[in-house]
Amino acid sequence: MQKPGFVKLCSSAALLVAASWMFAAPAPIQRGPLLHGAPAQAAQKPASAAAASPKAAAPKAAVAPKTVAPKAAPPKAVPAKKSLPPKAVSAKKPLPPKAAPAKKPAPSKGTPPPSDAAAKSVQCFPREPYRGAIAVDADTGRVLFSDNMRTLAYPASVTKLMTFLLVLEDVQSGLYKLDDSAVASALAASMEPSKVDIRPGQSMTVNDLLLSIMVKSANDAAEVLAEHAALAHRRRRGAPTENVPAAELCEEFVARMNRRARELGMRDTRYASPNGLPPPNGSNRGFDVSTAADLVELGKILVRMPKALSYTSRASCKVTDGSGKPLTLAGHNYFISGTRDPQHLGTPLSECDGLKTGYTEKSGCSIMLTAKRNGRRVIVVVLGSRGRHNREKAAGTILRDALDAISIW
Repeated sequence: MQKPGFVKLCSSAALLVAASWMFAAPAPIQRGPLLHGAPAQAAQKPASAAAASPKAAAPKAAVAPKTVAPKAAPPKAVPAKKSLPPKAVSAKKPLPPKAAPAKKPAPSKGTPPPSDAAAKSVQCFPREPYRGAIAVDADTGRVLFSDNMRTLAYPASVTKLMTFLLVLEDVQSGLYKLDDSAVASALAASMEPSKVDIRPGQSMTVNDLLLSIMVKSANDAAEVLAEHAALAHRRRRGAPTENVPAAELCEEFVARMNRRARELGMRDTRYASPNGLPPPNGSNRGFDVSTAADLVELGKILVRMPKALSYTSRASCKVTDGSGKPLTLAGHNYFISGTRDPQHLGTPLSECDGLKTGYTEKSGCSIMLTAKRNGRRVIVVVLGSRGRHNREKAAGTILRDALDAISIW
């Protein structure tokens, strides 16, 4: 009497095992299309057929493992996908060699331009974030940061720092005084903005002209100072001073700029103007050319000059213009506290007290900064940035990192 019950129990157990396998077996087939990209419909047909006919699925239990065979189809898709990356890599590999020559201009080797002709042939268009940058400890000369520091660039109005130095040295030597008047020529009055609009025959004091070039970056003021200094040096050596063309006086002053640059070890620098303006259309003169490494040498001398920082640290100032009227000048160095920055790109730093900004379309944006913390001074130069945003972001980061570095070292 017990056999029929035992048979029924065994039959029920067999049906349960077959049913459990039936629902479990299709799972690997369904995962296959998701992992390997095989057609979903082909994999789902066996599963739907088994679900529609449970009785038919049970007898096939012994054969069912063969239904896993569809896994062979997905592996065919794997090699197809794996073969794509090698093709993509081989297509991209030729790109770096094509871009590399653009990053290896001859000037980056630090070869000094020996003449105006060489300076004219140099291409120094702006880059992102800059063409070159450097930060140094002003007291020891230790380089705290450098990136393409020997890459040539057009310094634009940062050029005025050499004009500034030469005039300060002339005053220090007693050649002329800060309250002496300097008369503007027609050449000086013709300079492009930024300017203080001095007219031919008008005059301003040397002190007000220095403030004009350091705070407002006035191009006409720089030309007036250059001509005034050249005349003073002519008088000292007994050379004629009457009816000397303004262009000739300017050339003499620029020659002094280049001699002083060589004395300071500025091996890659070639000055062509006292203000950093690009050459006029049709002119034979070249661009002013320098490097971050060279300009930092100029900065190291300037920060040691008496009263130099009293000019470069001002956010604004008042001068008397060529017509005798008071004129308020606003600065362009937005790292100096109190400077008005409409675009809020620069973050003022209380320790910052100079030095000079520069911009032309072909040169891009450049800047030389200096700041002092706990008795230690740093100088930062960023040249040839494509846009103020790049210049201010890079210069601010480098300046703050340099100040932190000298605090630790």
